[in-house]
Amino acid sequence: MAAHPLPTQNPVDVAIDEAGRTANGSVQWLLETESDEIKPTVGNKLHFMICGEDGFASIAQDLLAARSTVDIVCWGFDPGMELVRSAGAACWVGDPHVDTKFKSGTWPRGVVYGALLDEITTRKESPVTVRLLLWYDPEGSLKQNNMPGFSDVPVSNWHPIDKNFVQAGQPYANDARVQYCINWWKHNLPNGKSGAGKNPRLQIVLRSIAQADVKALMAAAPAEEDAPSTHKEGMEGLGGINEKNLLEKYPTHHQKPVLIDYAYQDGSKAVGYVMGLNSVTDFWDRTAHEIDDPLREEWKDDYVTAELKHEQETQDPKGPLGKATYKRTKPYQDYACRVVGPALKRLHQNFERGWNVFAPAALQTKELTGLPSKIPTQWGHPAHKVQIVRTQPHEGEKTIKKLYFQASSFGRNYIYLENQYFFYPEFARHIKAERKKFHDAWAKLSNKPQKDAPMLHLFIVTPHPEDPGMIPRTYDTLAELGHGDAMSGQGDLVKKKKVDRTYTDAQGNNTFHPESLQELQDTIGLKVSVARLRTSGTTSNNQMAYREIYIHSKLMLIDDVFVTLGSANINQRSMSVDSEINIAATGQLWAADLRQRVFSLLSAGKVSGTGERDKMPDTFNAWNDLMDTNNDLRQNGESMIGFLLPFIDRRAKTVLHASIETPSSASIPNVA
Repeated sequence: MAAHPLPTQNPVDVAIDEAGRTANGSVQWLLETESDEIKPTVGNKLHFMICGEDGFASIAQDLLAARSTVDIVCWGFDPGMELVRSAGAACWVGDPHVDTKFKSGTWPRGVVYGALLDEITTRKESPVTVRLLLWYDPEGSLKQNNMPGFSDVPVSNWHPIDKNFVQAGQPYANDARVQYCINWWKHNLPNGKSGAGKNPRLQIVLRSIAQADVKALMAAAPAEEDAPSTHKEGMEGLGGINEKNLLEKYPTHHQKPVLIDYAYQDGSKAVGYVMGLNSVTDFWDRTAHEIDDPLREEWKDDYVTAELKHEQETQDPKGPLGKATYKRTKPYQDYACRVVGPALKRLHQNFERGWNVFAPAALQTKELTGLPSKIPTQWGHPAHKVQIVRTQPHEGEKTIKKLYFQASSFGRNYIYLENQYFFYPEFARHIKAERKKFHDAWAKLSNKPQKDAPMLHLFIVTPHPEDPGMIPRTYDTLAELGHGDAMSGQGDLVKKKKVDRTYTDAQGNNTFHPESLQELQDTIGLKVSVARLRTSGTTSNNQMAYREIYIHSKLMLIDDVFVTLGSANINQRSMSVDSEINIAATGQLWAADLRQRVFSLLSAGKVSGTGERDKMPDTFNAWNDLMDTNNDLRQNGESMIGFLLPFIDRRAKTVLHASIETPSSASIPNVA
């Protein structure tokens, strides 16, 4: 077992029943020894939402109710995105801009984000001040298209992005929508200048990250164990892009919190959000994940072709291109958490310390040192703690990594990881090492054979890497956890020693140890399942299709008593490079409920179960059985039950990329 207390824990006294030789204690899931402003809080009210339909509708309602201030932090912002959509009447209570009936192919069909911000900042009664803090990089943003209508406007032919043919094109099919976004940015961010908009109550500030801050954070404790690769094969035409220079030259601000009316009436109306959802239309979807939902955004035909090519490359590189016809962006899975209570102080601190670094002097504001006196506070149950954790290069903070590594050390029944990226071998090694400590200690103290030790069930749900350069480390991470055969093509390259990377410790010893599922089960009591998500249905051209549900989630659940979600992926970039923000919470009130909702959603109600030790083996087996059943149904051309399928990716690559955020409509055309 790990030495206790850990550096991030407080020592505690535990009473021992000497007669029965038993003791009861509680796990310190959260970071207990950080500074006072980071320490966990109690008395918060949380509401967890799955997918953009519920998350964005909740945000829209709170924006309309705002009375003083709205602070929004974004990786990207799409002014033409409809936060609320309906297949009936397109208008929504409180929206003055839309009163037409819904019709497929029209825009707008509901509450438009840019128009909503215009409305609440210019209305006669209780106009609010909106501050939008947004990541922008002169090259990275043009590649990622995180600001539709601004970052996808063609640049001149001398620009390096244009010379290398990597600027994302305008992806959406509706011309009125495209023009609206262009006009909105011209009005609110003329010439890309922060704070220069024509509406004084709608303030937009762009921000970036210094390379020096990235290098310092990579080395700061807990330091990254694996040096980024400098291998450039195949990327010479793009200036020799590799993993190292993508991390150092193209860091992003990836946070997505929202904070409303924090100081208004001493905080009595304050509410906030921590989420993975980007404020870009690609991220709006319903939990039904329909094959081609008419409420998702319509995109151009070449994006459909690129999606089909991506499908072909990942599943059957030598097979034919699929014949499905899609008109709209792919399904998306993600999460948001609405927060009311003392944890909002950290959201305020996070915003002010980011805003004041980049805002013009006239727009800079002062951080409130104390918690507003009337912030709504629930009865503070000691089991229900909340902590806001971050990766923040310019402040030298990496509490997200600390939290992930600490909390996962205590998993005893299950760990559920649903994440957009799963290419972090250091984290896989950590899970195995902590499991070995527990397994060895259990065998020693119980005087029973190791085969009788309780199993830890690791559920991993992740999409196919959208960038081929992420394939090598995704393979390495899965191989450590017994699933290297899910990426057999990459495994063949590794066996032939055609991949230029090594994993060693400070003494030069090899740290890459792929194992089989059976070995993991027999030696450290670890069972591992890896799934991807697909939705099934008939397309408009009468084809039975199995379309990828893009997993943009950043969710970890442990033993029905711990949950964290937010913006952080399971990769080196999120742990030590980009700015990120997550919320973490303890107690069955939140974790158990969310786990049951997630399992039921993905399995169409077939697998919900509990986090109890004696029942988790059956839940794990039912989960895997359903994946296999769905695989059979897919091969037979039948509709699946829910969305679960075994993870398989047939591609093989040698070059490594540390990819930044890529919405589907920005990235897919560059797969070719």
